[in-house]
Amino acid sequence: MGIWVGRYAIVEGEVREHGPWLVDRTRPSADGPVRLLVLAEPVDERSADFCEEVAGAVAELFARETLSLTGGLLRALQQAHANLSEWNRRSLREHQIAIGITCVAIRDGEATVAQAGPGLVYVADAEGAERLTTAGDPAVQPLGGHEPVQPLFRSVPLEAGRQLLLLTSAAEQARDPAAITAALTTGPERVLAELFVGTRSVRDVTAVLIAEIEGAADLPPAPVELPSPAADAGSGRGLPDEPVRDPNVDSGTGDGGASGGLSDGAAGGTRGGLPSLRRPRVAGGDGTGRLPWRSIGLVAAALLLVVLIARFALPPLLAEDREARLTEALTAAAALLDDAALAGESTERRALLKAAIVELAQARSIEPDDARGLALDVRAAAALAELDAVVEVGDLRQVLEFQGALTAPVRPSALAAGGGALWLIDEAGGRLFRIDGVAGVDDAGHTAATVVEVYRIGERYGGAVAAEPLAMVWDGAAGRLLLLDASRTLFAFAPPPLDGVVADEGGPAVLQLRDVTEIASVQAIAAYAGNLYLLDAQGGEIWRYFPAGDDYDSERGGLLGGLPLAGASALAVDGDVVLLDGDGALRRFRLGRELPPLLRGVDLPPQSPAGLAEDGAGGFYVADRGGRRIVVSDAAGEFIAQYRHAQFFDLRGVTFAPRGQRDGAGGGDELFVLTGDGIYAFTPAE
Repeated sequence: MGIWVGRYAIVEGEVREHGPWLVDRTRPSADGPVRLLVLAEPVDERSADFCEEVAGAVAELFARETLSLTGGLLRALQQAHANLSEWNRRSLREHQIAIGITCVAIRDGEATVAQAGPGLVYVADAEGAERLTTAGDPAVQPLGGHEPVQPLFRSVPLEAGRQLLLLTSAAEQARDPAAITAALTTGPERVLAELFVGTRSVRDVTAVLIAEIEGAADLPPAPVELPSPAADAGSGRGLPDEPVRDPNVDSGTGDGGASGGLSDGAAGGTRGGLPSLRRPRVAGGDGTGRLPWRSIGLVAAALLLVVLIARFALPPLLAEDREARLTEALTAAAALLDDAALAGESTERRALLKAAIVELAQARSIEPDDARGLALDVRAAAALAELDAVVEVGDLRQVLEFQGALTAPVRPSALAAGGGALWLIDEAGGRLFRIDGVAGVDDAGHTAATVVEVYRIGERYGGAVAAEPLAMVWDGAAGRLLLLDASRTLFAFAPPPLDGVVADEGGPAVLQLRDVTEIASVQAIAAYAGNLYLLDAQGGEIWRYFPAGDDYDSERGGLLGGLPLAGASALAVDGDVVLLDGDGALRRFRLGRELPPLLRGVDLPPQSPAGLAEDGAGGFYVADRGGRRIVVSDAAGEFIAQYRHAQFFDLRGVTFAPRGQRDGAGGGDELFVLTGDGIYAFTPAE
């Protein structure tokens, strides 16, 4: 038995023996050679030309490391990411690149997989197939991206019958995961052939199959089978009985990518072929020779000697090797845990802890009950729990329950605080409500809140017909709530009277907002130091208006110069501009330049972000509807906590009351949480 690596690539529509996105190297080591496969995948078209260079750099960096496999892969990927990020920092936006990397390090029948950014890995055996991807994990960040790289590690024993398939994501454009899984059931000799049939129409794709096969060292390169015209005409079948062979799929012997073993008569360079793997045939004799008794006796004696060695000498050797592998894994895990304890940023600590957990999993596979491993497991779990910083909210109070307080239907979409009140947009009814008395609590611990409808779609205010509420913000400098509707009319609402008596306030005022209809889209608005900011995701811009009296009848200015902002849904300004992307990234800009993102080191990015709040001290709170939690970043951009409560099952928004406001409304210390059925509040930990 031996490790066999087969592959094929389609580059710009042509089948090739070696694709430029795959690097295959062997690193000498005192513990035995390590074979490293690095498969790169560009995030966009402009990054494609750099894949070969980046994959080669990762392989060279790994070759210099003397750490464990996971430690070496982590360091290599981090260094390559740092180099690529520095390139991007010095380059124009249109020249910046990002690349996904999938690494497989093979030693002694064990494969260590590291993934960062786009890329696919399938692990298949007799029990089924598992699809490994970075989607939904911090490892989705590619090399060269805005955030620090956090590779996803996996240890895969290459046992008999197990296959490891590496793919670039384009393969799933032509064949879905079910079809790829089905191809893996055909056995290693036919997997690439089956896969090639479905992907030969893809412009750029690379596939690599790793399996343990008997006689792997003697297998010839996998040929490409081409249907012959005669066979097609005579039999009507797509494949001939005796196919022509084309060296466009390589068995991968690990010798720098050399194919080897091709006959001189192999046809080459033909496109559209079908790859298949063949075992060498051994011709038998004619059966007329006499039995070689002397040779048989020698063979029998040799077999007896082998049996004796296996019975008495082999077990101690195996036990010694087992103990050595166990000690190596535990030593590597302990070193990674020590490095994690000393690491500065939470992102680096998390990556080191994940690498340590992979080493501990390998140690458990050797000896599940080893006391050293169990102690390290406890240490790793404690460090990871500290890093995850989960805080169970125990003092959540209900401010308002919508049922019985608001006429149905109600679909809350945004919440703001200011002027001693909360302001709620009801998307279903096209209404805006002011909620007074949110700080008062009765003897039973309930808030004695009162609800006032101050805006409704179709009503006329100041000569303007109200349209669907689009976005709102509390303007602390002017002491008013600003509401922009779908017709791009800007309304201003005064806070309630000091004595709490609700009188006929005459409705909102209509403010001038120059040329707002020329803006491509508006997803959110923000106010800071008297200025008004509009998020235009479609136009890739943040527009700033300076005040002109009570209005904003001034020339607007763009702050970003046109950036990809698709999916951006929330905006906050505290001197810097902070955007919440649809994928959960919290991006920060200063003077038009993008800084490192916030929430660095979070266990999982927000899965379905539903709101953004700033606490007045540089901290940012993101409502993660999909994760049923509220995640927090400090002023430096580090993830510091995630708040959880059973009531956070349908988050819609979050807001802090401005500090020092007259009615308190939590005094700026309470975080107000909007859900599908009500409003809640709690005081975050210091």
